[in-house]
Amino acid sequence: MKSLYLVESDGLEFVGVEGGALRIEQKGRAPWYVPAARVERAVVWGSVRLDTEALGLLLRRNVPISFVARGGETLGIVWSPAERLSRPAVLLAARRADPEWRQAYRRRLDAWVREARLDLARRIDPAAAERWCERGLRGRDWQAWRRARLDPLEPDVDPVWRYLRGLVWEMVTARVLREGFDPHAGVLDARQRYGFVREMTRPFVPWIDGCVLAGARAGLLRAGQEPSGELTPAQLRRWTARFEGDREWLDRDLGRRLGEVARLARDWQPSLDARRPPRERRAP
Repeated sequence: MKSLYLVESDGLEFVGVEGGALRIEQKGRAPWYVPAARVERAVVWGSVRLDTEALGLLLRRNVPISFVARGGETLGIVWSPAERLSRPAVLLAARRADPEWRQAYRRRLDAWVREARLDLARRIDPAAAERWCERGLRGRDWQAWRRARLDPLEPDVDPVWRYLRGLVWEMVTARVLREGFDPHAGVLDARQRYGFVREMTRPFVPWIDGCVLAGARAGLLRAGQEPSGELTPAQLRRWTARFEGDREWLDRDLGRRLGEVARLARDWQPSLDARRPPRERRAP
């Protein structure tokens, strides 16, 4: 087991510790046990009681614990204080002061987002993708294209989209911390908490759009939709399984992007030094 989802809607009442395992109690069922050694990440959805010993056991094993609201928004992520920011965070903080480096970073991020959007458009609408390849893809083009396909379903799309985004956000944050980056050291979102996480999440938004579009074609969005706009337990299991099915390559793609950011920060030659005027020689 790599991912442990603790969902309030499944009747989960309490999570404690017994030996080296998590003891999970559900209403009307006998407790069941999950060895902590098998858990690489934990996601707590809704109102779930966790014993401090259970939290401590996961944190001692450097397992990030994400807390997600009933609507799908990520409320926060807890990680072990033993995890220290390493060299990538220091390099990124130093490069952010260079305006030319920020522009290079922005171009790299824009290229990733455009590539992801074109990849989805090729699978769903090859004609639109061909036009975008010829004249360039603009953000408003993408928004209009997406809205034309989802507008009739927008109220039903929203909770699914937000829940999938919460899962992607959690995955990105955990990997950013593991690779030694500062999750708050954004370049484009420098004034927002988790700015770097926001930026690294952008290339995966087309994947979320693709999941929603596929669900709309398959008729999965309206079935069982509650008036409150929250997802039913069946929908939670379905969309979580969809995410878990693609998580391996999503994580691999994220690792590639973080590696490119680290190389960009490591190999960048500060152009400001090159433009600095030479020192004047003093007359003897």
